[in-house]
Amino acid sequence: MKTSITFFGTPEFAVPALKALIAAPFCDVALVVTQPDKPVGRHHSRAVPSPVKRIAQEAGIPVVTEPPPSPLLDTGGGSLGVLAAYGEILPKEIIGAFPLGILNIHPSLLPKYRGSSPIQAAILNQDKETGITIMKLDDKMDHGPIAAQERVKLNQTETAGELHDKLAQIGAELLIKTLPDYIAGRSELKPQDESLTSYTQKLTKQDGRIDWSKTSGEINAQVRAMNPWPGAWTEWEGKKLIIWSIRKDETPAKVQLEGKKRMSFEAFMRGHPDFGIPTMQKGA
Repeated sequence: MKTSITFFGTPEFAVPALKALIAAPFCDVALVVTQPDKPVGRHHSRAVPSPVKRIAQEAGIPVVTEPPPSPLLDTGGGSLGVLAAYGEILPKEIIGAFPLGILNIHPSLLPKYRGSSPIQAAILNQDKETGITIMKLDDKMDHGPIAAQERVKLNQTETAGELHDKLAQIGAELLIKTLPDYIAGRSELKPQDESLTSYTQKLTKQDGRIDWSKTSGEINAQVRAMNPWPGAWTEWEGKKLIIWSIRKDETPAKVQLEGKKRMSFEAFMRGHPDFGIPTMQKGA
């Protein structure tokens, strides 16, 4: 008999996990909970569904865009919840509505990098590895016991966007490997070591501002961590100049002046020969 599941998720990071659950022979996705359609365009005149909502609709799965009351989950949401980048903390009554609880896919090796920007934090700190954690939700942020982890080596060249896509796929695969034993009650849940805890914050555009007093290694890490958002930037003649990538010789490779298209640094310099980029300090 298939296990009935409610899936909580919103952005692209959650899509591989939802697709994997839809294809899995041992479970049935009964309900998808996602964030409301996002207004876009001039005057916010058009509402765009989340990536997760689009996949659910294509598969014919019922979708709600607000956390439903627990009675609805009791009758139609299944015995297990799975969450991947849903976008907000679930209340206790929702977590408690599932007999098997809710499993969360988190892109770090918890308890390191709890919070909203673990992928960027791993790159900014020039870590040699990161990973995926499958954990059981409790009423604290990224705090519950661990069902599974997978480590991923970092090569100091990946951008946040590239690492995001890689971890999303690894998370989906690890979830499918973990679920059969978890559903059968054979998983050993391990509490997190609170002495190793660290937290991340939601990124802002200001996090992209480059401090040229930092070393070349630190700036390179910032450029990669802020790609694709918000972009690592400096100011020139009152405008933002985003640096999207840096070469091995520590010169910019791709840049974008505010209001202009992305281009090679050489093309930018041909149009702006008076531009002088600050010299980066050598070092890691």
